[in-house]
Amino acid sequence: MFNQSFFSLALIPIISFGGVSSEIVTPSSQNRQVIAQQLTTSAPSFWQRHPRRKPNISRSLTSQVCAIAPGLIEADEVWSDRPLFLWQSEGKNKDLQLTLRDYDTQEEVWTQKVNITDQKVSYSGKEPLKPGKRYQWQLSGSKTWATFEIMPVEQRNQIQLDLQAIEQKLKANKASLEEIALKKADYFINYEIKNESGIVHLWSDALQVLYTVEKPSSSFVEKREAYITNLCTDSTTTNSQK
Repeated sequence: MFNQSFFSLALIPIISFGGVSSEIVTPSSQNRQVIAQQLTTSAPSFWQRHPRRKPNISRSLTSQVCAIAPGLIEADEVWSDRPLFLWQSEGKNKDLQLTLRDYDTQEEVWTQKVNITDQKVSYSGKEPLKPGKRYQWQLSGSKTWATFEIMPVEQRNQIQLDLQAIEQKLKANKASLEEIALKKADYFINYEIKNESGIVHLWSDALQVLYTVEKPSSSFVEKREAYITNLCTDSTTTNSQK
């Protein structure tokens, strides 16, 4: 977990999201190297922390599907312009369609056929989603549209530099792909965004990182699956552990 020296913070200009103002609180550029160094030496904390779920998260499709990300836990902002759509399911062998639409125009941007048991699918449109724009997604059979916004270019570029520094340092120390993924996930869940509900973090991106590991160990897969399932087992809101 970040130590106190991480929080010499600079406020990035306010971002408007659905009429609600939020401001991204990030480490100043002079502290990026310190952050990367600290992340490479601290013990992974990801599995011990949990996001705040939004109050209206519920199962749909006759209690078979629980949508998780993006836009349903903690921050509405998402760093990745090719996000991972993630859900948890108890159903078996049911075909669905995931629809992504522009928030402002309500026009469809991308659709993808999935099976209820897939429990995830990455955005694979020809063009990346646009920084600063809001989108909504839904699985067929659900009445709820989840809303999220791709982070503006300036903040996205800063995060890209931070992630590159983390990865370079870890590779130099012969860290495994799983260790690198967990450190990047730690980075996202410590990246702070302030909105009317308080401080929130980039949990959608953190979860996405866990699925970038090539040929993960059985232990890593078991932890990941148990973690994702746990996000939908409790209907109450769980506060992030600090």
